[in-house]
Amino acid sequence: MKSWKPFTNISGIKFLPLAFSLLSILTLFIALPGSSVSEETSENLNLQRHLILIAKKTIVLEKEIEILRTKSETKENHQKIIDLQTQIDRLNLNFDSMATNLSLEDSSLKKKERSPWTKQLEEITSPLLQAIRDLTEKPRKVDSLKKRIANLENTLAIHKEATLNLKNLETDQSEMKFLSTPEEKLYISRLALLENKYHPELTELNLQEARKNLEQILSSDESLLESAKSQIKKFLKNRGKNLLVTLAAFCGLWWLLNRFRKWILRFNLFSQLSPSFGKLFSAAYNIFILIICLLVGMACLYFFNDWLLISLIVMVLILVAWTSRQYIPTFLQEIKLIVNLGTVREGERMIWSGVPWLIKDIGLNATLVNENLEGGEIRLPVRDLIDKHSRPVVKGESWFPTKTKDWVILNDGSYGWVKHQTLEQVILNLKGDSLKYYSTAEFLNQSPLNISAGFRYCIEFGLDYEVQSRICDEIPKLFENRLKNILSKFFDGHSPDFNFLEVRFDNPGSSSLNLMIVIHANGKCADRHEENRREIQTALVQISNENNLKIPFSQLTINMADGVQDPKSPPGTDSLRNSD
Repeated sequence: MKSWKPFTNISGIKFLPLAFSLLSILTLFIALPGSSVSEETSENLNLQRHLILIAKKTIVLEKEIEILRTKSETKENHQKIIDLQTQIDRLNLNFDSMATNLSLEDSSLKKKERSPWTKQLEEITSPLLQAIRDLTEKPRKVDSLKKRIANLENTLAIHKEATLNLKNLETDQSEMKFLSTPEEKLYISRLALLENKYHPELTELNLQEARKNLEQILSSDESLLESAKSQIKKFLKNRGKNLLVTLAAFCGLWWLLNRFRKWILRFNLFSQLSPSFGKLFSAAYNIFILIICLLVGMACLYFFNDWLLISLIVMVLILVAWTSRQYIPTFLQEIKLIVNLGTVREGERMIWSGVPWLIKDIGLNATLVNENLEGGEIRLPVRDLIDKHSRPVVKGESWFPTKTKDWVILNDGSYGWVKHQTLEQVILNLKGDSLKYYSTAEFLNQSPLNISAGFRYCIEFGLDYEVQSRICDEIPKLFENRLKNILSKFFDGHSPDFNFLEVRFDNPGSSSLNLMIVIHANGKCADRHEENRREIQTALVQISNENNLKIPFSQLTINMADGVQDPKSPPGTDSLRNSD
């Protein structure tokens, strides 16, 4: 039996122990005192040592792949082979990058094939993404190195523990001169393979390199503010001119085309057409010049080959179009309202918050006017007019029941003059300068009676049935003439307070014959509405006293049941009338 040689039984790595030993002797020689080897030579030797360890790791992984391929083909083994091959590809890339001192991309790692539209989108957005990548390059590198250091420290701890456990299993080679069985050969081979796989030296070198790179980045004295300033300066230097030229072209063309529209409107080409067509033309023209100006701006950026700004503008336009898709029906309805083709039109009347308004103008905002209200102008977004309706204005119709300083009587009995009235509230000044507040909707529900433009008194006055023969002709004339004499001060002058008086028999009541006194009063005496009523009542009683006319009490008639007679009533009496 031949003596056991640990590495000669493993294909592909039999020369590695010799090379590794020579490298160790050379490193030891460099470390001796008084060595004249330069620092550069030491770095080169460390690099060579690092590369040899990478090659050693690669051979170990390839050996594991060969072992897995000899086993049965299962899904788990297939996935392990893929993972090991990925590690080999990364080690090869790391080897090439360190040997050439170049930052090589991982082109060997295959990526999944993407659909054509995804590729096109990536090509469009790549300038913008590259700019963002450049802006965040330093923090991303720091974060990546920190994660790599943490992973390497964890891996190093695992490898050290594994190496320590494997050393406990090693057998003294001097005691084992012959390999007696195939199982022992396989055992020794597997232990050697695991020792190479979990050797901590390569991980330590990678950890040192990562820490060195992190220290170099963090040692840079450039702060975040300075980095941002430099990026802004770089942007303004490279793309600021392009952006200014594009904005100047956009704004200049917009101004020129707007002036051209005003020049067209001077000729009154649409004077004979409806206002709706004029607004439709203005809206279509605005959309047209917006598209033209955008195209000119994009053309300027294309001329400067500034694909970053082109990508940014295209992405913004796509984003606006995508987020606005659900608002397109509402937007079309707003366009119809703006061009005066909707259910709400300029110059017509509509009800808003229970109050009538005149639609003065519809543009990006709608302007509603009510001159009878204080602050009677409101501006609404056009979307608030959707599903609303308007109608033509009727000449002379009222826009609100009252104006400020008008005297009113409400259904709840309140009597006073309007101090303030707005869209939100109406303030009523009652007699005695007390104020009563109503919301506008509540005020309208009270059916206000406006007496400032004129009003009338309708007073019912009852007389006893003993004047039944005179109630139709004589009594009404008597009261009418006498009322005019007593209230003559209200009927005198060029503008009398009372301008009409009529007394007529109205109806026979249960206990009286009722007269109806109707007096028309001028609106200027609205502030004395209650006082004048009391004077009229006083005059009626005075006339009754002068002519000995009885004013009866209200009578209550009790009808007795058939065959039942009040014991206090005389025989044959069927009813009893008592005074209240």
